[in-house]
Amino acid sequence: VREYAYNTAGAGGINVGTLKYREQLQQNCSRGEYYLVVNLNDLNTHEDGEVLAHALQDRPTEMVPLCERVLKELYKELVAGDEVEDLAVEKLPFIQLVLTCDVDLEGSFGTMKPMMIRDLTSSEVEKLVVVQGIVISVKKAKHKARKVVMKCSNCENMKEITVPDGYSAAHIPSGCDGRPALLEKCPPNPWVIQDELCEFVDDQTLKLQELPEHVPVGEMPRSFDLHVHNHLVDKCVPGTRLTTIGAFCATERAAGSSMAGGRGKGTETVKYSYIKVIGLDVAQGGKAALDISQEEEERFAQLAKDPEIREKIYQSIAPSICASKKDVIDEVKKALACLLFGGSRKYLPDGTRMRGDINILLMGDPGTAKSQFLKFAEKAAPIAVYTSGKGSSAAGLTAAIVRDRDGFSLEGGAMVLADGGIVCIDEFDKMDVKDRVAIHEAMEQQTISIAKAGITTMLNTRCSVVAAANPRFGTYDDLTNTADQMDFETTILSRFDMVFLVKDVRDPDRDYNLCKHMVSLHAGEAVEAREGPLSVQELRKYLSYCRNRCDPRITPDAAEMLKNHYVSIRQAMKQEKATIPITVRQLEAIIRMSESLAKMEMRDDVGVGHVEEALRLFTVSTLDSANKDRATVGLETLSEEEKEELQKAEEQIRRLVPRGGRKNKFQLESMLVQTAGIEERMARRAIHIMLMRNELQERANSTLQRDDEKMPLPVVAPLPWHPGWLPPLDLLAAFELPHVQLIGSKVQQSCEGAGSLWKGMMRCRQRPAMLGLPIRGVHERSFAINAILGSAFGLCRALSFSIQRSLTATAEAKGVCEVAHEDLAMALAGEAGLPCGRPQAHAIQESG
Repeated sequence: VREYAYNTAGAGGINVGTLKYREQLQQNCSRGEYYLVVNLNDLNTHEDGEVLAHALQDRPTEMVPLCERVLKELYKELVAGDEVEDLAVEKLPFIQLVLTCDVDLEGSFGTMKPMMIRDLTSSEVEKLVVVQGIVISVKKAKHKARKVVMKCSNCENMKEITVPDGYSAAHIPSGCDGRPALLEKCPPNPWVIQDELCEFVDDQTLKLQELPEHVPVGEMPRSFDLHVHNHLVDKCVPGTRLTTIGAFCATERAAGSSMAGGRGKGTETVKYSYIKVIGLDVAQGGKAALDISQEEEERFAQLAKDPEIREKIYQSIAPSICASKKDVIDEVKKALACLLFGGSRKYLPDGTRMRGDINILLMGDPGTAKSQFLKFAEKAAPIAVYTSGKGSSAAGLTAAIVRDRDGFSLEGGAMVLADGGIVCIDEFDKMDVKDRVAIHEAMEQQTISIAKAGITTMLNTRCSVVAAANPRFGTYDDLTNTADQMDFETTILSRFDMVFLVKDVRDPDRDYNLCKHMVSLHAGEAVEAREGPLSVQELRKYLSYCRNRCDPRITPDAAEMLKNHYVSIRQAMKQEKATIPITVRQLEAIIRMSESLAKMEMRDDVGVGHVEEALRLFTVSTLDSANKDRATVGLETLSEEEKEELQKAEEQIRRLVPRGGRKNKFQLESMLVQTAGIEERMARRAIHIMLMRNELQERANSTLQRDDEKMPLPVVAPLPWHPGWLPPLDLLAAFELPHVQLIGSKVQQSCEGAGSLWKGMMRCRQRPAMLGLPIRGVHERSFAINAILGSAFGLCRALSFSIQRSLTATAEAKGVCEVAHEDLAMALAGEAGLPCGRPQAHAIQESG
């Protein structure tokens, strides 16, 4: 401690001249913190130090108190100076020795390789051990007497007893030795403890469990008690990962007392084992699981500058899962990459915390690799906990209050243990509703509040959630409303940033490629497919590197773009009454996704490109799932042959079901399949689309009725008309389509016919008696013709919009126009007072 100085790393090992431990001891004592942290590696740099290090490793219980006594003497020499010159060493303040050592989790370097908890066997008793684990429960701190002062009740003789650390009691002598031999002896057991003169020290028990990744498959995780004291008390909470260095002790405790039955109790042969902690290294989050060397850091910094880095990361996510253009597997991989990198956590000035972790829900058919994605995420994330819906309860996911001898204690659940990592929940739909409600707070506020059994506390759950679920009826049905198939409340759906519908697409090419991929995987040929550009270990390290060093923020341009898109998405969803609510949470989700995309490239600013990609991901996931009528909206995704088959199916339905007629829905489906040779899927889709257009209507007993009413014309206010007026045919001529040309000429004919009738009526005013026509005011008549022509013009406009929407509408518009043409002729005939049947109307039409 007196002489050890810092050495610079490297070949020269130049002595900087700063006395490391001497300064540390002086600074700590001046602050009133009486402890000294010593690194075991530093002891090995000196010959005497090596002897001491060896002694510490072999006999820690004996050596640590000796070292602490030496620290008192050093305090007297280096810190206190002349003030305490006359004081005995016992009167000086107690200085605690805290040991640390350089530990590497992969065991590639470092002085002491950490041991597994299950490797602590009898050969390690009374040796110095280094153990790693996760704290699952923390008892409340107690106060133990380090120095007991006693007074004899008979002769008032004082006696001091020093109590060793750990679970050990003080031995109180039975007789008093204060009286000289001449006087009579004091009675046996005369001692009374003087509480006000005793010295106390804090004392706490922790329960350390094996790290989830160290537990062999099918085994129960083992745990050990840790005994911490003085300055190491209250250093951690449940869920903390730590490396501890301490003495492995076996002590007397009432474990073997029941071994010998009856009155003759046997001695304590079975000992109670625990670790007496001499040093703790608390590691929170990803730092606990991975140590990144200097060379790797340099390589990752180069990797982040690669323009293709995002694509490389996407290809490294679950490379053994085959994707195709027909399904959303590729998008799920991108979303999973976003989740692993995560957004930026923000702390506002008023103390509010905004989450940076992304949550994903995969909804879909069985056999679409949902669980495989979850398993991969568990392997790739630095910290991960995997649980299944039916096998986990609310207390197991959040936190449990456990009763023991000393009252109640708190044990963290899966989400607390995964703090700083991810939680994978499979079979999310099979969970009880009560248990699902328990994770609401953990998913949005990222804390768990508990007020039970006199314990009121908050635990951190800063983790991402990946959940996989099946639709309500097992598989996804295209033609049923999405809301009816999702068995979740909107409260939980809004907490997921992305919701994917993973469907089992039936497509020959995709099936062939998938089959080829699976066979090659089983045969062990596709080595490249099993390893992406980055191996899982590399990906874990790169993840950890990016998460610790990068904290991107959104730029003003990107923010402006986000605002505009969010407002338009809200408007669209308001009209559609979406299944998944689009709230401010979804806006935050897009921001988080943009940040994670920037984090993959180690950028500090989120650009417009990142926001565009985040919006695209959001559109293919949540908006696609929120869409109610996916079957009709999906028309754009159909191929040309499928569209033709759909049209053919609709024509067949019109033939089979006359206007106003009824037909059983299932009979109609089977007739389309058997007689017309139409695919069952297409037949169902055609019926669904006609129902949506109100061309067919559902009636009782699963029957469908075809609408017999003609489609109403758009009502447009009358236009100022004169006999030479013609509709704006340039509007229609812009579309070079035969249907449109035909309709345009029909409308033109109607207008010309109306013009000639107008002139005839003007002549009739002079000779009403000759024709015997009932003439009303010319003004009224012109108004009537105006209205008719207005509707013809309105038809042109409606038609142009329908052409823009889809080609199928033009066929309908053609039929509508023909009917309108007949109606126009009938109306004109009615105005003229001529007989008004369809044949006569036709004749009037022909004669213009």
